[in-house]
Amino acid sequence: MGLTPRAGLRAVEALGAAAALFGQIAARREDVLLRKPGQLSRYDRVIDGLNRLPRPLLALGTIGLFIHAMMEPEAFARRMTGLAAVPEPLWWLLGAVVSFHFGAREAHYLRSGRSGPPEDNG
Repeated sequence: MGLTPRAGLRAVEALGAAAALFGQIAARREDVLLRKPGQLSRYDRVIDGLNRLPRPLLALGTIGLFIHAMMEPEAFARRMTGLAAVPEPLWWLLGAVVSFHFGAREAHYLRSGRSGPPEDNG
């Protein structure tokens, strides 16, 4: 009977330590989220830049396809024939990857209470 109270005490101490650690992590994350763009580290700025690339690249890539179709119709037709040979499950996979990317981004902004990415004031 003497082991049970000590084991329970150790479990409570471990839970307390875990709660303290999670509190520290949450406070640190909040500090990072509340930083102004000028206070971000180089790594954070690079990652922010990479996170902003997909939408402009998709838009410019689509416009590029139209330009390519007008300038070189034969080459464009060959590329589209190649795309037609891609199996349908791969198209579904591509759609899922793109949906998860933009869905996760949207969910992040919904959870943080902001309507969009932080504005650059620099």
